[in-house]
Amino acid sequence: MNKKKIITAMISLSLLIQPIMTTNVYANATYTSVKTLKNEMRGQSVVDLQNKLKEVGYFSGNSTGYFGSITQASVKKFQRDHNLVADGIAGRQTFSILNSKNGQTTEVSRGTSSGIYEWTWFKKITNIIPRGTVYKVTDVKTGKQFYVKRTYGTNHADSETLTKEDTNVMKGLYNNRWSWERRPIVVEVNGLKIPASMAGMPHGTHFIRDNNMYGHFDVHFLLSKTHGSNKVDPKHQNAIKIAREFLQGIR
Repeated sequence: MNKKKIITAMISLSLLIQPIMTTNVYANATYTSVKTLKNEMRGQSVVDLQNKLKEVGYFSGNSTGYFGSITQASVKKFQRDHNLVADGIAGRQTFSILNSKNGQTTEVSRGTSSGIYEWTWFKKITNIIPRGTVYKVTDVKTGKQFYVKRTYGTNHADSETLTKEDTNVMKGLYNNRWSWERRPIVVEVNGLKIPASMAGMPHGTHFIRDNNMYGHFDVHFLLSKTHGSNKVDPKHQNAIKIAREFLQGIR
């Protein structure tokens, strides 16, 4: 009789412990998934990821909690735009950059007015395009586009073309010669289109090799300054005005 009581007690104890153990295993898996999320994973962490991607303009679907092909494509695009390995896996580096975004990423298209036109370099734009950011440049006068990276600069964005092909496009805007001429451009980054101005003369240090550009070129934004004079350059500001009017549909 005592033996039966002991067996019954052991069974009851095992049934009591089992759900506790299951809960602990699930909690550990959830904690791990916060650090790395990838295809075919599910859970609240995936919902949080989808919501954050939606907040910064990289995800437009419903936050289902399932990491499928749509979420993977969104992660890859975010990684490419932020100069990360585009493997579609949301790891520590991806989350670090994603969590630093403030959600101000509504795309601005031509013909739409927005407070973005009043954003200045020192108060806003320098943080949207931190050093190391890859972005697309569109020349307002010709519509030609190429990709560059902000590699340095404090008063404005010292930038370099990514490839030889990008350099050829840029140099072609100046009749295949380098020039200090200011040109109105639109900078596209993180779903934003920002009016800007560039000067097509490589100078100073450079970090990107094999792009046929020896030095960096200057990209200016509203109220940015030159490094030499530490003053706002009127020619750049006029070019920015032209780019702004282009985006607003005035030109």
